[in-house]
Amino acid sequence: MRLTAIILVAVCLLGMPAAANGQEATPQGASATTQGATAEAQTPNGITETAYALTWEKDPRYRGRDPFQTVLTTVGGPAGKAAVRISAPRTPAEEAAFVDSAESLVGEGESALGESDFKTAEERITATREMTTITLKNQDARAKMIEVSKRLATLEGEYNKVRARAALAKALQLAARMQAYFETERYGEVASTHLELENLNNDEGLMNPEVAGTATAVLAKCAELKRRAEIHMDFAKRDLRVDAVSHFPEGRSFAIINGEVYGQGMILEPELALAGVSGNEVTFDYKGERISQGLAEEVAGPGYGKRGKEGITR
Repeated sequence: MRLTAIILVAVCLLGMPAAANGQEATPQGASATTQGATAEAQTPNGITETAYALTWEKDPRYRGRDPFQTVLTTVGGPAGKAAVRISAPRTPAEEAAFVDSAESLVGEGESALGESDFKTAEERITATREMTTITLKNQDARAKMIEVSKRLATLEGEYNKVRARAALAKALQLAARMQAYFETERYGEVASTHLELENLNNDEGLMNPEVAGTATAVLAKCAELKRRAEIHMDFAKRDLRVDAVSHFPEGRSFAIINGEVYGQGMILEPELALAGVSGNEVTFDYKGERISQGLAEEVAGPGYGKRGKEGITR
């Protein structure tokens, strides 16, 4: 009987560490699972994009936390959407550390802007803006956060100005490219470059007051180049063949186009007229654009020809 009791006591003692270990494994495992789900959030394409989140990694009520530890961490979030989550600090020490972190982020944003690192500057501005939305109880922390908010507003204003000036510089480069493409009859590239310009305006804000006046003029000029380029591309699709010309300097000149005789100034079809005839080419007026075309090259067989050079802007 005594031996049986000793055996039972020994079994119970051996099982207690295992049970204790099992009790600890559950919260640790749950914690690891939660952390993994947060840190590995992915887009539908499986691409993880880093976003800023503000979290307290330890519960100060039970484990304690270094009040000077940063509250800014990174977690995965959907592409293009920063997954910013903020937990309000609970104690005066945490509120002081919270404000210090916000102040540090503003400083990092100012440094990044000075180095033209717009991406980092924008990230720091976004994170700090979220931190300023948290209600603080400590009067000193609130007062300091007000000063941080003022610095943030100044940083945002300067950031928008610098970014707008950089965007205007890009816009001027694109405008110069469009003009060069137009003058060399690369009309398709005029249209594609204009699309780049539109995306630049949408993404980087050319309408900021800092550059709005110049940007508006640049955009208007480029829109006009695009319109004219589209007219030339549309004209190139038309089947116009200049078979012969009869040029009279002192009188009315004629041209045979697609087998029909047209006098200078005659309308071939709506928005298309024969504007001029010279010794070896004609000039069309198509939707307000003057476009010259040479004589078709002769090929074997009567009544057949080939279009000459087109698209030369006069």
